[in-house]
Amino acid sequence: MKKSFFIIAALVVTGFMLQAGQVKAQELSEKEQKELQKELEVVQEKQFKNQEKLVRAYEKEFRGIVASPDMVYDIPPPPAPPAIFYGSEKSFKLSLRKKFNGESITKKTNFTVEKDQKRLKLNITGSLKEGELDIKFTLPSGKLFKKITIDPSADITWSQSFKIEEDNKYIGQWNVEINAKKPHGVYTVDITGY
Repeated sequence: MKKSFFIIAALVVTGFMLQAGQVKAQELSEKEQKELQKELEVVQEKQFKNQEKLVRAYEKEFRGIVASPDMVYDIPPPPAPPAIFYGSEKSFKLSLRKKFNGESITKKTNFTVEKDQKRLKLNITGSLKEGELDIKFTLPSGKLFKKITIDPSADITWSQSFKIEEDNKYIGQWNVEINAKKPHGVYTVDITGY
């Protein structure tokens, strides 16, 4: 949607530039008018080619996620998380992000919460048009902490923040498991300790 807006805006700006060039051309000599006209044509051609490139890139990017000719899904990638500064020297941030096109995978990773960290924040966002995606967080004890399932029924945004010092069960190595069953869409997992 934004790219369409930029393309339309570029066309409007091009029109204004051409109009301004024509007004200026009326005040110039014939030779200067020809030179100015050539420069305007070169600029217009560059802008036109750039616009065509943007349109082709946009169409190519979203061609693979269209379910049927009648329905077009616009699933943009999630925005990058904001940069955050925390006072602790032992702070960390882990971000997992992927765009799926129907492949099924299972991926496990882990992160460690240190004793001197005060808070932990877990954040998941995702949007699928097909398939299913399970995201599991397991405590250091091996007990399941949270399981979030993303499917086509709704876009998901989930976040939980808690104090680590309240309970020692949060200190140690956590596991994160991503289980994708032929999904088409995107997800992001952000884990921040500070």
